Amino acid sequence: MSDSSVDRSVKDQEMIYCTYLVDGKPVNRFIQIVTLDHAHSQGILDAILKGLKVVGVQEEDLKLRLVGFGCDGASIMLGVNNGVAARLKHLCPSLVAIWCVAHRLELTALDCLKQLAKLKELNELLRIIHKHYTVSSKASRELEEISRAVEVSILRPGNTEGTRWLPHTSHALEVLMRNYKPLLVHFENHASDPHDREVSAAMKGRAKLMLKSLKKYSTLLFIHLMLDILHELKQLSLLFQKDGLTLQMVSDGLQTTCMFFVAMQTNPGPRLQRFLTEVGTGSNWQGVEINRTSTDDDIFNKIKLRLTNGFCEFVSERYESLETGILKAVSTLFDLSSWPEDTTALATFGTDELNVIMEHFRPVLEPCKDFVSEDAARREWLDLKILVVRRYRHLDSQVLWQRLIQGAIGRAGQFQHMQVVAEISLVLPMSSSCCERGFSCMKRVKSDWRSRLANDTLTSLMLISMHGPPLDEYNSIKTVTKWWSTGRRSR
Repeated sequence: MSDSSVDRSVKDQEMIYCTYLVDGKPVNRFIQIVTLDHAHSQGILDAILKGLKVVGVQEEDLKLRLVGFGCDGASIMLGVNNGVAARLKHLCPSLVAIWCVAHRLELTALDCLKQLAKLKELNELLRIIHKHYTVSSKASRELEEISRAVEVSILRPGNTEGTRWLPHTSHALEVLMRNYKPLLVHFENHASDPHDREVSAAMKGRAKLMLKSLKKYSTLLFIHLMLDILHELKQLSLLFQKDGLTLQMVSDGLQTTCMFFVAMQTNPGPRLQRFLTEVGTGSNWQGVEINRTSTDDDIFNKIKLRLTNGFCEFVSERYESLETGILKAVSTLFDLSSWPEDTTALATFGTDELNVIMEHFRPVLEPCKDFVSEDAARREWLDLKILVVRRYRHLDSQVLWQRLIQGAIGRAGQFQHMQVVAEISLVLPMSSSCCERGFSCMKRVKSDWRSRLANDTLTSLMLISMHGPPLDEYNSIKTVTKWWSTGRRSR
């Protein structure tokens, strides 16, 4: 996996990670950070190869072992003709280029939500509230005084603008609902100022506008709907950012989220249901008289239906590559829930998918000493299906294949070919979120006060920060001894 960013010394840095297996479980490991000589695709590829050579991985090793390349969706990385992935495929013909599923989720949500006029109104409301209490210490102080009077613990209004739209908007809405009553009281005080003594005429006008919007039943309905939607998307995003993410975990997460959205069409989410229960058929919520019209519910139901259907459609578009080609074959083969119950159907199940996998990864499989022949792999697949159905069908797919790789299923050496195929499926890099965490670490280590750190030192410090032992397990005696005995000057 690889990604680029600019450090404190304003240099383009390429972050390189590698996914491999430890006891049958995929692990992401920081490899190297390399300064880009040129920011075009060939320059990025040269930086990746340079970083891998530092740790002893040569181009010949890549041809024999590299099966996947994960990155964000930038055209310089995934361009069909001259992208980094396309250039890597010249070296490794069996390479699978994968667009980070976490990046795709963010774009999927934006595709679905950006067309709603109601969301634009809500974003503008959140932006105005954030700006008002960020630039004015007087407004913040008054809001705190009101919160103490109404006995509500408030948070600072959140900003919807940021690197990741989903968490920023989710946080801003949570804070808005927590601060709801103090905000209303504050805006009412501004709006009712008869002689504009406390606030300007412009602020008074904005207060009236925000007060009117926050008291609308339709606005509150939409806010609670968005809280349910964003909470579910947040859980999916957190799943997609996990280390050791596999194709099966991605498929399961997408399916669960889509089912939640379909269920929302008839059954409101927990936040929306609580709001509907509290309001009932009236027009009072938390002691506040809200403006409710007879058409609000019908209009809201149409928005909800459009939103939930739209998300499922955009998921199908954005994640279409997971349902075709080699990724579809891998997903089908290793997903126990897709295995047929009927013995006759099970006998031929997965054979075509296994052939697709072996054909695609033939340059990697042929030199592998544990993979003797494709015919042997097909025989093992038949034996494995019988064994799994009889003894291991109750296991989770992830656990099953990890046990297979560990040699805990079958006799010693019975499934050596299928172990190799399972290893390939588990190391496919579905997410490049680890690179983002690497950049966060880089910015902590290479701060404004340490902006002249050389890359060798920076890499070493980042390795210690991310993969070093816990402080209570660290033995400093060796380090101090080496420092004492190898210094340039006597101590």
